[in-house]
This record gives sequence, structure tokens and C-alpha cells, in this order.
Amino acid sequence: MGTRPNQCRSLVSELSVGAQYPTRLRNGRVAALRRCAAATVFAVLSLTLTACGRHPQPSLDEMARRYVRLAVALGERDPDSLDFYAGPAGLVADVRRNPPPLPAIRREADALSVDVSRLASSDAGRVKALVADLAAIAARVDLLTGTRQPYDAESVAFFGVAPGPIDEQALAGIRSRIADIVGRDGRLADRYAAFAGRFTIPPDRLPGVISAAVDECRRATVSRLALPPGEGVTMEFVHDKPWSAFSRYLGGARSLIQINTDFRFTIDQALQVACHETYPGHHTRNILIASNLEDGRQPERAVQLMFSREALTSEATAMVAVDVAFPAAERGRVERERLFPVAGLRPVGVELHVAVERLVGDLQVAQAEVARQYLDGTLEFARAVSALERQALVPHAEALIKYVNEYRTYVTTYTTGKTLAASRQAACAGADPRDDVRWRCFERELLSR
Repeated sequence: MGTRPNQCRSLVSELSVGAQYPTRLRNGRVAALRRCAAATVFAVLSLTLTACGRHPQPSLDEMARRYVRLAVALGERDPDSLDFYAGPAGLVADVRRNPPPLPAIRREADALSVDVSRLASSDAGRVKALVADLAAIAARVDLLTGTRQPYDAESVAFFGVAPGPIDEQALAGIRSRIADIVGRDGRLADRYAAFAGRFTIPPDRLPGVISAAVDECRRATVSRLALPPGEGVTMEFVHDKPWSAFSRYLGGARSLIQINTDFRFTIDQALQVACHETYPGHHTRNILIASNLEDGRQPERAVQLMFSREALTSEATAMVAVDVAFPAAERGRVERERLFPVAGLRPVGVELHVAVERLVGDLQVAQAEVARQYLDGTLEFARAVSALERQALVPHAEALIKYVNEYRTYVTTYTTGKTLAASRQAACAGADPRDDVRWRCFERELLSR
């Protein structure tokens, strides 16, 4: 049984006396007072949240706003955990000034998950997504506070999926096709590097090529998708980062795109990066989602966690963005006529260059297997680097393993995620070659969770 209210009043009165006459606080009075204090705090909190039982059950939107505050609080404690927040500043101003500690964030995530699960709502999809995102917050806090899971368990906790087994025979076939183009004399990774060197952008020309590539990606996108007025991107060239490029949504239909100049890009890779980060990739997805927030519905979409199922969708759609914007023939034409001249390179062998880069892209699924073995402890750093070079022809293999050190299972999003997005895109568009069908299917994918 708990302490009754009249007992609490008596004990509080006795505490004031006991401050002067501590001998009177004996025979269990201190313990009873502590129980009273706890009961009083709980009663105050309950009164605030439920107005003595007269307040209706919180709506799904109200719970979603609690989730948003938790996600932003986590981002304040760990910036890598939060991709962006595009909602009202006032909703999260206090948690940004004074974010709760990680254990408190996890406890609230667990409690809110229970509340959301019990909510009677007609929107089962939103409820399921919120519960999954809250579980991802809890899993991220566990990781940050020292709990390590096997790769597959961690990937499922964050993204809802783990990479499947790779088809070694299929990958060997892809590498053989690449060797047919780049040559079979010596190590394939070296032959590919030498071939790619013919199409690599000189460092002083990189800003111009990236800018031209963004323009081409935007031109293709705005002809098919309605973007909000005033949207745009700002380019920034950086170094000493664990990634090759990054898109940060700033709100107001604007994004900051950072390109890491420590990486060497071929012409086709520059076009891939431009479409991935801007149009119709991350920037496009973020501004379309943000523009749909204006009616006040689904406030949870104002925030995106880096380690979540929505991040899987975001990265997956960005990975196939260049293929949506530019079918093979158009991709070659844009590179030949627009990008090669800006790079100061002769447009010789463009079709072969595009073909090889597409095949190398098909080898990316091997990256997840190497990352899994590395994080699970069956491959050390040097052997993981060698495996990436041999199996996936990764030109910056050491940088990728360093990326895995920091972002761990995020590799799932751009390997398994790409496979899933490409499969859905193909299933939606089928054999229909029309551009409008391809773009309509992609737009639906962009706006999904």
C-alpha cells in the first residue's frame, strides 16, 4: 500500500520541524517521507499529463511530436544520429538548449513506444513506423553507451533489414565482364584503376564538373517533378571527412551539399554523386516531404534519424537516382556533351566508361558482406581493405573501412537498400519504357517511409 495523502501532509510538516529537531525523524519516518515524495511527484506528473483523468487520450499527432523531441534530443547528444529536423523551432528549443542524458532518452523512447502501441488509431502504418523509429532510438542509445550487437541484429534494429547472402557466382560474372573491357593482365583492381584514370577529373576542375552535373540532374528532375519555389542547393568542397559526399537539409527548401576533395571522381561518378545528393536524390526527397508538412499532418516526418527505416528509404532512392534521371544512352550523351568538356578531357570511350561504372555499381552488394565480417571480428582492417579491392573494386577501400568504423551498419542502406529500391522500381514500371511511368514510380518511392 502507498502512503496516504493525509500522512504526506503530516510528514511534510514533521520534516520542517525535524530540520530543527532531527531526533524526531526516526522509526521509519525518513523512508515514509521518501515514499511520499515519490508519490507526490508521480501525482503531479500524472495531473499535468492527464488533468486528473479528464484529459482525453493523447492523439497520434501529439505522440508523434513527443517522438520528434526525442529524436532532436538524441541528435544534440550525438550529431551523427540526426539527419535533419525541419519542423517548428519552438517545439524543440528547450531540448536543444538542455538535452536529456542518453539513458533518459532511452527510457522515454521505451515508454512512448508502449503508449503508441496501445493507441487506438485507424492509421496502423503510422503507428508501426513510430514504434520502429522509437526502437531505433533505443538501439542507437545502446550502441552509444557501449552495447554491441552482431552486424545483422544491429542492422535490423536500425533499418528493419539485414543484408542477405551474396551470390558469389553472380559477382564473379560481373567481374569477368569488367575484365573483358579493362583487360585481364594483372590484378583486376589495378586494371580497373588504370582504366578509370582515363576518365578521372583533375582536382582543379572538380567544382566546375560537379556544378554542371547538378545542373543536368536538376534539368532532368524538374521536367518530371514539381518542386517548391525557391528551392536550391549550396555547394561546399571539404576534406578530411569519412565520406565522399553529404547532403544536409537546412529547411526552407534549401540543402547544403558537401563534396570531399580527398576523393578522386571519374566523370560518371561525379554524375552519380550529383544526382544522389541533389536531384532527384536526397535534396529532392527532403524538400518534397517538407512541403507536405505544411498541413500539419504527420509531424514525425519533420525529423529524420540517420539510423532508421526512413534512412534506408532515403539512401536507397538516392542510390538509384542517376538511373531514373538518365537511362544509359542519355547518361552517355550528358557526360560526353556537357561534363567531359568542363573537365578538360577528351570524350573518347564514354560508352565503355558508363558501362564499367554501372557494372562496378552492381558489385556494391559485396561491401555489406565485408563490413559484416569486419564488424563481427572475422576480418581485421588490412584484410577487409584487401577484400573490398578484390571483390568490389573499391578505389578508396581504406576510407570505406574508416567510414564503417564510424557509421557501422549504415552500409546496409546503400547496398541492400539499393537492391530493394531497384527491385521495387522495376516491379512498378515493368517493361514500360515511357519516362513518365519511370518517374511516377520513383516519386511514389521518394515519398514512402
